[in-house]
Amino acid sequence: MKFKTKPLLSLLLALVMVLTMLPMTALAAEVPEETTAICTDEACEHEHTEEPLAEETPAPSEAETPETAPVEVESDVSEEIPEAPEVDALPAVEMPPESTAYSGYIGDSAVAWELDPVSGRLFITGSGNCETFTSPDDQPWADLRTEIHEVWFNSMDTLTIENLAYWFAGCTALETAEVPYTTLTIGEAAFADCPSLYRLMLYYMDVSFSIAQGAFYSDTLVPLEVDFIPQSEVATEILYTHDWSAENRAAYFEDVYSMMQLASGYCSYCKGTYSYTLAYEQWTSSVHCVRHWCYNCGTDQAGGVLGESHSFSNGVCTKCGYDNGSGGCSGGGSSTCYHTSTRTTWSGCDWYEYCRNCGELVDSGTSHGTYVYDSWEYYSSTRHRRYYYCSDCGEGSYTYGSHSTSTRYSQYSSTQHSVSSYCSTCATTISTSYTSHSFSYGSWQNYNGTQHRRLKTCSQCGYSEYEYSSHSLSYGSWTNYSASQHRRTVSCSTCGHSSYEYASHTLSSGAWSSISATQHRRTLSCSCGYSTTETASHLLCYGAWASISDTQHQRTGSCSCGYSTTESGAHSDADDNGYCDDCEYLMTRFSVTVPASLSLTVSERGEVYAATNAAIVNNSTGAVAITGVTVNTANGWTLVPYNTNFASAKVDSKQIAFSMNGAASSLTGTSEVLSLNGGWAISSGASLPLTYDAIVSATSTILNEQALTVVFVIEWQPK
Repeated sequence: MKFKTKPLLSLLLALVMVLTMLPMTALAAEVPEETTAICTDEACEHEHTEEPLAEETPAPSEAETPETAPVEVESDVSEEIPEAPEVDALPAVEMPPESTAYSGYIGDSAVAWELDPVSGRLFITGSGNCETFTSPDDQPWADLRTEIHEVWFNSMDTLTIENLAYWFAGCTALETAEVPYTTLTIGEAAFADCPSLYRLMLYYMDVSFSIAQGAFYSDTLVPLEVDFIPQSEVATEILYTHDWSAENRAAYFEDVYSMMQLASGYCSYCKGTYSYTLAYEQWTSSVHCVRHWCYNCGTDQAGGVLGESHSFSNGVCTKCGYDNGSGGCSGGGSSTCYHTSTRTTWSGCDWYEYCRNCGELVDSGTSHGTYVYDSWEYYSSTRHRRYYYCSDCGEGSYTYGSHSTSTRYSQYSSTQHSVSSYCSTCATTISTSYTSHSFSYGSWQNYNGTQHRRLKTCSQCGYSEYEYSSHSLSYGSWTNYSASQHRRTVSCSTCGHSSYEYASHTLSSGAWSSISATQHRRTLSCSCGYSTTETASHLLCYGAWASISDTQHQRTGSCSCGYSTTESGAHSDADDNGYCDDCEYLMTRFSVTVPASLSLTVSERGEVYAATNAAIVNNSTGAVAITGVTVNTANGWTLVPYNTNFASAKVDSKQIAFSMNGAASSLTGTSEVLSLNGGWAISSGASLPLTYDAIVSATSTILNEQALTVVFVIEWQPK
């Protein structure tokens, strides 16, 4: 790869920037007017154009004389791509400890931001990651987004921001931005609706990152200069294959460190990346338009976008050549042309730089576009190489890489294998040596009546062979063979080979087990498993009586063989103590006393009075429950709901409403089963107080008769 020769001044500026890390705006102030065609201001909106020094430079005026006289320096750059230097674009800014209108932290993270309201520079610094934005409203600088002109990340080595989704969406004044090499996703709408964005600086090397579709979307077609490290094949592939036309961006590419001149861009008409010719055309006295002529189709992919204001040097715009008549060779300042403004044209991969003022060829060279790489091939014992060439003109050279080796083994003899160092990249065996096999052994297998064998295999090369050994016998358990004999296995515990030996049974007696209601039997068996049986009558032993109901108990008679039977009998209480004489069971008594009558007295004013001492007494041996209360009328009385309004009832209509312990009449008639709620259970020896009440209609005479009959249903309380 050939590089364009750079003027000494640009080399000196780059050197000072690396060594001092001073803001570039401070250095630009010291550059004499003749050399201001080299853009050194970070906020400069036009393309960096390198102006060659003239062979004969007249002595500048005393006010313009720099401390160091310009000296011609020849560029001696090898064809191998140099590693990009690590250069901080701007000095680090110490963030304030607390948030202000122009500074703060992103969420709860250690990522801080500060906006310089004068320059419009947004600085991101700090360390670590932060939560991914889900909309532009998540921007902590959302209210200031129209004041942002530049974006700088001052802590690329400590920041690990994963995704820039929505970070700068809607920053309509944003012109220049950089992305840290630690950010692996330029996410959704990261730089959407940023029509002023003309330069994006990336620093990715051999790291895979992604660009979400729509990350740079613009409503109108605008150019975008993408500055990156072209030595990175990964970054080149990702940037060149991104669909920039869908973003409405006429993208063209430059080296972020200006170490090499690129000549490729994304053509929205060809839908691909091709060589291009970058040209600036004077539009008005204050601005020029940018044109990117596609080498493939010849179309201006940017559509003549009004890109920048003029950048004058000696009265001439250094990009489009517009002369405002204030100086220079065509402005009357001198008859000698110093080639302060140049334009570059391309023929394939060859470029030619002409003076815009006098038309003289100032410089020329070759800058290739996208490279195509052949397969790797062996070159030496330590390296391989592959040929790469320009996809436009075919010119190329070799690039070299160290072998990426792995070890391969193959059988050489019964005692050795070969060990080869193999490079999988160039598919070549680099070196070979020989070592002894490293055997692993399989399981022993029967070979014949006296021997077994096993397979031994080299775990590295796979060579295998058998080794042999005599059986090592062990004896198994005896098993039944016939009514008089048993046998056992004589086997090799190593390989499994086996045979039998025989012997007579040795019987032993087992436990008795029941076979009927009168007999049991036991087994006479040999340790090999053979068995026979003998029988005998049961010998029963009886246990204690146990209650099985309120009237009966039973006991178990059992034999040592496990057989058992039961006999039953009725409870008896000869001593009248309430318990069964045999099983001690508490014999059950059901005894409940209910009131014989429930009296009601009606006063002259119609007030009804009920007894307060009525109760049901449980004298049973267990708890009982009132499961039903039925009310029946007598002597012509009618039962009515307890909530009846008796004010409208006729005199002598003989209507009565009744309630007891919360259960009240709810129907009209002569009989009703009251609806019972809880609380009607009575424990053994306890009583249930009865709280009752009645409401009657008015009478014209004094009555002394039965009005209601109450029937209680009492049962054992369910268990």
